[in-house]
Amino acid sequence: MRTDIWKVIGRGFNGWHAKASNCSSSGAYAENDCDVYAKEAADGCLVYDARALERTPHAAAFVKHTISGPMVNVDLDPQGVRRFNDSDREAAARMLPGLSGGFETIAAMAIVDKTYSGLDYVGVGIYEALLRKIPGIRFGRVQAGVIVWES
Repeated sequence: MRTDIWKVIGRGFNGWHAKASNCSSSGAYAENDCDVYAKEAADGCLVYDARALERTPHAAAFVKHTISGPMVNVDLDPQGVRRFNDSDREAAARMLPGLSGGFETIAAMAIVDKTYSGLDYVGVGIYEALLRKIPGIRFGRVQAGVIVWES
């Protein structure tokens, strides 16, 4: 079994997901699904769990981060940023007629508003720093295939 696949493991309000280089997985709903991801994760992999925020005053901040904040790109330098640029906007405009499920709204926002950051990418370090600004999220790291939660 490979033990270097996942670089970020997280849980929002709708189950566990994991991010790797050019790969992602989502929709893992069982309580121990994070442990399955952890067995295939790189040592030091960031793990976060935001489910305790649901139905709290901090839920809105997490939802805003998820919808409008940048996405994590595990291939960037931890402090790296890749902005959604004019070339990306042109491609999104060409794809717009075929998008649905809410993606057309996000693409339209990014096309007309250059300050919209929901399609920007940031490295794991910046992503973690943004998440840590939201009270109530639990953090940990994978060590030897096991999640070690911060106390």
